[in-house]
Amino acid sequence: MSKRSIQDFKKQFRIKNKKRKKKKLVLQEIFSDDVCFEIISMIDDSWFILNNCSLISKQFFNVIKERSKLVIEFKKKFTEKRIKLFMTSQFMNSIENVKFSRRLLDSIEQAKFISEMKQLKSLTIDENGIGDEGAKFISEMKQLTSLSVYYNQIGDEGAKSISEMNQLTSLDISGNQIGDEGAKSIIEVKQLTSLDIYFNQIGEEGAKFISGMNQLTSLDISGNRIGDEGAKSISGMNQLTSLNVYNNRIGDEGAKSIIDMKQLKSLNIGGNRIGDEEAKSISEMKQLTSLDISNNRIGDEEA
Repeated sequence: MSKRSIQDFKKQFRIKNKKRKKKKLVLQEIFSDDVCFEIISMIDDSWFILNNCSLISKQFFNVIKERSKLVIEFKKKFTEKRIKLFMTSQFMNSIENVKFSRRLLDSIEQAKFISEMKQLKSLTIDENGIGDEGAKFISEMKQLTSLSVYYNQIGDEGAKSISEMNQLTSLDISGNQIGDEGAKSIIEVKQLTSLDIYFNQIGEEGAKFISGMNQLTSLDISGNRIGDEGAKSISGMNQLTSLNVYNNRIGDEGAKSIIDMKQLKSLNIGGNRIGDEEAKSISEMKQLTSLDISNNRIGDEEA
């Protein structure tokens, strides 16, 4: 090869290499990290983000890993392989909210595995039959601020375990087997602002305990048996803006107490034993934006 040919080859190589570098630079810098994050934030499917967006480039991978707060929903049965893959994922610390579909867990050991997700802020594990023992494992997740464990065969012992989760602000423990003693335990969760405890076994004594939760703004205690005395206790919760006492054996005396809750915006007092006069008084609670008073002892005129 002549000297000129060598020089021409080197020149062409430098030009091609320069173009290649420029193209690579353009690909790398076409978006800032902030823009990448905005793009990712518009996608509401965390599995898609993990399985697709993370493969776009190293930049997207790092933005997801460092900035994203992901919500993962499991809809398939857990296997040992899936558990291992999930626990060793490089994105583990980006996952703050996990939801398990009903009947996914086969054993208490899997509830124990869930309790090892120390980065979670929110956990939904409804209808999985974890029982008191599973609740004990879940209660070790001291970092959770939101927990939903409805229909899980949890009794008073499980409620006692959950009462140790002092950082919770939202709790749904409905559809379990919690009685007055369990309610007494739950009041120890001092930061709760929202409590769903419907369809349990709470009576007037349990309602009295719950009425001491002065930080609550939303309470759903429907499907229990608090009666008039329980309603009187609940009526003292002056900070509540949302109350559901559907199907609680409440009569006119209990209704009179609830009428005095002037701060309420939403009230469901259906399915009780309220007559025409008190129903009329409830309907005149002008501050309410939502009211359900169906299935009471109301005559045609009042209805």
